[in-house]
Amino acid sequence: MKFSTASIFLAALGASAHPSGHAHKRAHNSLDARGDFVIANKPADPSPTSTPVASPTPSPAAPPAQKAASSSSNSAAGQGSGPSVYTPFCRGNSKRATAQEIAYKGNVGGSGPYGCNLMAVKSNLLDQYQYTVVFENAGDDSTCFCWNKIGPDGGINGFFNGNEALKFDLPAGGKQVLAVDSNSQFGCACGKGGPELTPIGQFASTWVEGDVGNLSNAGWSGFDASSIVAAAAGMDIPGLKVCGTGAQANTCSTIWPGGKGDNAFVGGTEALDGLGLNIPAGKTSVIVTVNYS
Repeated sequence: MKFSTASIFLAALGASAHPSGHAHKRAHNSLDARGDFVIANKPADPSPTSTPVASPTPSPAAPPAQKAASSSSNSAAGQGSGPSVYTPFCRGNSKRATAQEIAYKGNVGGSGPYGCNLMAVKSNLLDQYQYTVVFENAGDDSTCFCWNKIGPDGGINGFFNGNEALKFDLPAGGKQVLAVDSNSQFGCACGKGGPELTPIGQFASTWVEGDVGNLSNAGWSGFDASSIVAAAAGMDIPGLKVCGTGAQANTCSTIWPGGKGDNAFVGGTEALDGLGLNIPAGKTSVIVTVNYS
């Protein structure tokens, strides 16, 4: 990705809100100097002089699998939890927003329920969505939590326990497809019963971070593996690998158990950017191996 959202989260929270506070100022300086990355603080107030653009327009749909999806299963309809037939992301028409609002906030569900831009679906629907993340479990039974960068109250707090958009079970050897609506900035982390939490309630573990169809970056997408939060809190760092598909199949972002990594945001890399997968506009799918070793 252009810049780890975990880095931005830690910088935005400030030293008093996370264990280390290191690279706080450097991260802000790096972001301020960049012209191709939008700092995602609270959404900007609408500007009367801004040219309105339509955010992604969803169609009526059955209620998405919010908070807790049913246990994963194998069937003729596909592997994993969630719907087995194509289901649009959100209900109702998405409100119109200024370009400034979209650039700051991204897509968190339009006028539908918060978080309905993220949806667990069965594996037979993989090719029917523009942006997908395929989770594969190489270890013990796990539960994964996924969140938007921007939380339900509009702050940079989607990665705190209770603010997640959805969660799903990922049994040993299991697979789960996550469909993601365009212009979404999100993350997911997994662990036994869910990812570990820092003392202030942040999701720790190792994150996969995603930024898909970014309208402020000509529709490009980015993905990476990040252990910045867990490392800053001195907590366990499980392995996780994020790899592209198709033309991106040979590009991966990897963190090994304990914290060493390759093309990934490990502890102490808050000020770096350009790591992970940077993918041109178009249909995109990545494979995330949970409990990688």
